Amino acid sequence: MSTHAQVAEDSIKTPEKQNSAIFLNAASDSKPREVSLGLPTNSSSAVQIFEDGLPVSYYIYHLFPYKSWHGGASAIKTGSIGPMETAMRYGEINNYIDSYNRVGSDNLQGTVSYTLGQYGQHKIDANISGPIAGGVQYSISTYQNIDPGSNHCIDPKIKDRHQFYKGVLSFGFAEGKGKMALVYQHVDFLSIQENYGPFLFVGDGSVKLYKGFNIGRDSYRPILNNIEYMDFMSGEMATMSLKDGNRDKSNHLTYKLDFDFTNGAKLSFKSRLKDGTSVRGAGTLAGIDNATAESGYTLANGDVYIGSVQKRNLLHFDTFESSWINNVELDWNKENHKLRAGIDLNLNHGGTVSSSAIFAHVVATDPELLYFKGDKFYNFNTAAEYYNGHEKKLAAYLNDSWKASQRLDIDAFIRIERLSINGKSANNIGNDKSNTRYPGFNLTLGKITSFDEKYLNGAFGGKMLYRIVNGFSAQADFTFTRIHSNIFNYGGFYDPSTAPTDTYLARFGFSYQNSWINVLSQINYISQSNYNSRSVFHHQLLKESGGYPAGFTESVTLPLTYGISSLGWMTDAMITPAKGLNIHMQLTIRNPQYKDFVFSPTFSDGVTEIHDFSGKNVTNLHKVEITCDPSYSFGDWRLWLSTRYISRQYANKTNSLYFKGRFETFGGADYTPNDKLKLSLNVINILNQKGASGNLSSADLVEDASEYKNYLMSGTFIRPFTIELGLTIDL
Repeated sequence: MSTHAQVAEDSIKTPEKQNSAIFLNAASDSKPREVSLGLPTNSSSAVQIFEDGLPVSYYIYHLFPYKSWHGGASAIKTGSIGPMETAMRYGEINNYIDSYNRVGSDNLQGTVSYTLGQYGQHKIDANISGPIAGGVQYSISTYQNIDPGSNHCIDPKIKDRHQFYKGVLSFGFAEGKGKMALVYQHVDFLSIQENYGPFLFVGDGSVKLYKGFNIGRDSYRPILNNIEYMDFMSGEMATMSLKDGNRDKSNHLTYKLDFDFTNGAKLSFKSRLKDGTSVRGAGTLAGIDNATAESGYTLANGDVYIGSVQKRNLLHFDTFESSWINNVELDWNKENHKLRAGIDLNLNHGGTVSSSAIFAHVVATDPELLYFKGDKFYNFNTAAEYYNGHEKKLAAYLNDSWKASQRLDIDAFIRIERLSINGKSANNIGNDKSNTRYPGFNLTLGKITSFDEKYLNGAFGGKMLYRIVNGFSAQADFTFTRIHSNIFNYGGFYDPSTAPTDTYLARFGFSYQNSWINVLSQINYISQSNYNSRSVFHHQLLKESGGYPAGFTESVTLPLTYGISSLGWMTDAMITPAKGLNIHMQLTIRNPQYKDFVFSPTFSDGVTEIHDFSGKNVTNLHKVEITCDPSYSFGDWRLWLSTRYISRQYANKTNSLYFKGRFETFGGADYTPNDKLKLSLNVINILNQKGASGNLSSADLVEDASEYKNYLMSGTFIRPFTIELGLTIDL
């Protein structure tokens, strides 16, 4: 499968670097799974990806990296890089995907793969490469994905349509010491997220079917061909088709140069131009209300509707990225030191005009669209965003891998980064509240503001491996990063925090290696201050306000700043007990909690609430994860299995509600009769777990869970039991 990661090279080998199933995503075929270190993800739909030594996107919020990247046949190598490396190269602590493009070959080569999914998905992944003349080589790749999804909607019939096209020209010179390549990629990525469904929240962490709705198979989307919104800039009503309103288009042009000097030093230079746009607006879940005759909801024929109402937030997110990302790096050896020095120069022009609205539908299979006071869409621009700005990052880093003795390896780095940001936004400045969002707000009623900030960011860290005796070693590492706000945080109506976000990661443990086992067990601690996020909170109006009656559930988007910490223990093992049999196992235990999380939302009816979530468990982050990934190769066959257990996840910030743990299971068989042909059978969600999850945002502030027994709610789900058949032919 395309999301399998291969072994990544690292100066200190650990089992966690060798996990081939780490990025398998049970929820989506479109994007790899984010591997959490115990902190919330930067976004619900993102994982940072490096390609040819450079980040695929300038940062995750403009053009999500997974929408601009596909490994597969176009990649010569795909792996992962750990938190110390990401801190040095990008200034952030995380686990990133690392991949390298296929750049050509001396002889004509090619591969094509075709995959057919159980629910009508078709995938084609192909590459051809060879020589041209005079040492110039080429590589041409394409990836095509057509996926209606497992829950076939009346509209849209196709929820994912991905088109990747890539061409590479490469050239070797100086008797093989130098190599350079030019890579061009065009992407057209249509993705309409619709993995939603209603269910009854029992109250003990479990869920059960609601009126026979089959989670993962039935459609929960009304027929809605067009998105209607109030343009945030002009205040005029606009319409866009659902497909055009959920599409990314981007172009990449990458140049890379590698040169090996006669003294063993190596120089690499990478430069990427990217220009792309992203429009998103499928409609995310916003809670379920009970409508009365006075609530204002009607069916298409005008009949008054009484019953359960699924509300959805529509954020017509229209954004762009025009970036130029550069890196130059020199590696050399000096006695027992392997040294690496690099410089990053990254420029970005990015922005968004995001218009918001709400629409609603009946809670049922293939639901009917509901009208609120005669309108399909309402509550325009209460969560609208605008910013248009420039960023410049100039950074330098130095890494020293020192073999201090036969027993001791020490690795250390430092990164210093200068960040400059400036641009236009629609924030409230000082006591001026003219940009505060309310229903019908647009920038003809507000004003454009400006921002101009300069920050000093940085990171440093080190790790140590001490070989005690006969394959038994102790190892420890520490990484620190400091980052400041970026232009995305200027999108709301509030001035973002300028306080730095400091992240600390410390790990200590022991490892043992011999011919058949490689095991690492270590304690982990990670902490982050001034984490910035935006959350939607719901409040039932106590009196009529803003044109809405008392009892109406108001949704308010608020900026939040808080800290997070997690103490945990991880044991990771790669075992080869017999020829052809490989088993990867991992146990992770952690306790991610909020720190300094106090805030006071004020709603339109004048009600102010004070909440303190300090010490509460972070929502959507589990405490225990157990994985087991065995594979067995014999003759022309390879059998593999990947099983992941995820413990309970809290559904609201008060921790009064939670989802029980679940299993995520994958498996398959590969048959390779010769070096030209491969047949594959892959199975997703072998146990056919429903995997219902999500934030119960309507209950985020609820302390008493007794009201939520057999409570009707909606959320996301993992892919149902799915069989995929694949064929790969190599030329």
